[in-house]
Amino acid sequence: MPIAFRPFVAATVLAFAACCASTGSAQVKASSGATSTVVYVSGNDLVLKSAEGKLLNYTVASGMMFSAEGKQVSLADLKPGMKLTKEVSTGFDPEIISGVQVVKGKVFAATPPDVVTLSLADGIKELTVPAGTKFMVDGKPVMIDALKPNMMVEATVVTTIAPDAKPEVANAPAPITPAMTGPVLVAKTMGDGATALPEAGTNLPLYGVLGFVLLALGFGLVKARKPAANV
Repeated sequence: MPIAFRPFVAATVLAFAACCASTGSAQVKASSGATSTVVYVSGNDLVLKSAEGKLLNYTVASGMMFSAEGKQVSLADLKPGMKLTKEVSTGFDPEIISGVQVVKGKVFAATPPDVVTLSLADGIKELTVPAGTKFMVDGKPVMIDALKPNMMVEATVVTTIAPDAKPEVANAPAPITPAMTGPVLVAKTMGDGATALPEAGTNLPLYGVLGFVLLALGFGLVKARKPAANV
């Protein structure tokens, strides 16, 4: 390779590497003069309303700092209504929120570190628990590993959509955001808007029992017919 050509090749390689590196960190950038607004903060979970009006859910690493109202603050210092004056970069794309619901129910099961199953008015649902989440039980904050069946808890459940959601789902108007009650828990949906989370209380146990009964009846009929066949 000619010596004069080598600097050009090196510059090309460096430019390509810089381009690849820039795509490795997902960022949410506000347009000129626009800002994102803090909606909820719970554990390591952050919900923002973007300048474009989208409701976005972020998983935030411990120690991350934010530019809010002219100063650097930690996640714990963020409050609903604060304006973030610089882009948020977590290394991952935020999830679009399609619904928000304040719920109250009993703990059906807890699976540390990040899953809790609650018995709610509309069924038994499995929800994701962000790191650092604290539940209030009898006026005391407890972590997920201290939850026991039948404990009463309140939570604000945000439903996020899949990255490959249909355009009509992804582009739907941002949902109403009630005041946060309890911690933020996350429910995920599939691209068509249907829930992707398993629900307890299905008919599968009933089908299993019916299958066992039918099998037992079948064996009984075969056994009853054997003597008649030997006559």
